[in-house]
Amino acid sequence: MLKRIQKLQLQPRQKKAFIGILTAIGILYGIHLFHTYRVSHAAPVVPAVTVEVETVQLGAMPIEVHAVGALIAAHHVDVTPEIAGHVAEVYYPDGGVPVQTGAVLLKLDDLSAKAKLDQAEAGLAYSSADYERKQSLGKRGAISKQAIDQALEDLKIKRAMRDEAAADLAHTKLLAPFSGVLGKVNVSPGDYVTVGQKIVSLTDISHLRAEYEIPEKYLSQLKMGQTVRVSTATWSDKIFTGVVTFVAPTVNPDNRTISLYADIPNDQHLLTAGLFVDVVQVLGTESHALIVPPSSLVSVMDGQKVFRVINSNKVESVPVTVVRRSQGAVEVSGSLTPGDRIVVAGQQKLVDGTTVQWQNNRSSS
Repeated sequence: MLKRIQKLQLQPRQKKAFIGILTAIGILYGIHLFHTYRVSHAAPVVPAVTVEVETVQLGAMPIEVHAVGALIAAHHVDVTPEIAGHVAEVYYPDGGVPVQTGAVLLKLDDLSAKAKLDQAEAGLAYSSADYERKQSLGKRGAISKQAIDQALEDLKIKRAMRDEAAADLAHTKLLAPFSGVLGKVNVSPGDYVTVGQKIVSLTDISHLRAEYEIPEKYLSQLKMGQTVRVSTATWSDKIFTGVVTFVAPTVNPDNRTISLYADIPNDQHLLTAGLFVDVVQVLGTESHALIVPPSSLVSVMDGQKVFRVINSNKVESVPVTVVRRSQGAVEVSGSLTPGDRIVVAGQQKLVDGTTVQWQNNRSSS
């Protein structure tokens, strides 16, 4: 470059000015290169992550225990005859039919029973008249007291025979002992049935019981009348409620559990005996519980954590321990305090120190 300048045959003063210009151009070019390098190597600007937040609440939390059980009918019976005989009529030939208390389910041939009742009533009428006649004679001293006593004894025997015959006639009809639904009918008209033979089952499905077991550690907290909630896969969107009506007085030595059952009203007949159910029994209430939404919990290797908003727009992770769960709420323990803002949606993009902005804040602003 200098050789070229020398060839230009410039005056010393011109040469000096020209060299100054070239130096300035070099400096400006160097500044441009440095700025380009800084821009290309600068850390990218990370936009704030949009999340949803709610506040930690201090409130009451039900103390609950969970179990798996099965539904049984509070009243179930196999209807059987008390006398033998031929079936004269079946009033409900098909199963699955609802009946009311006292409904006649089946009738046996009653000709013989009626005849025996007529005979017994005739004998009773004769004995009654004979006793009254002898009482009248006794008042006049025309008959001994022994004869009167014998007539009274005979009257009692005839009355008992009449009552027995009347009972046999009544037993020719099989009645529903309570309201319920009939099972399969096992006989037809003309069949001969014996005493104790199963004719049909009757189940009261309006009143069911949930039978279940819970660990013995809850023994001191169990009380009759405690509320239970029952759910089943058959009706996944419904919760059925009932009350505890039985607590076993002893612990099952095989698995160290306590047997319970709770009465579950079933007026709409949505449930049926035999269903497996999930049972939640309420044991009491924790009045000063730290409550967070279930959606705020993030599973990690050693448990659970939540993201807390700090300094208005940063987040930090806070380890928590789940104490208990209830419908739509979780009680936790840890370093949270009531009023803390915690993230309930968008946690998958967060790490400690992430800048956030929140929207759709349902509990606080």
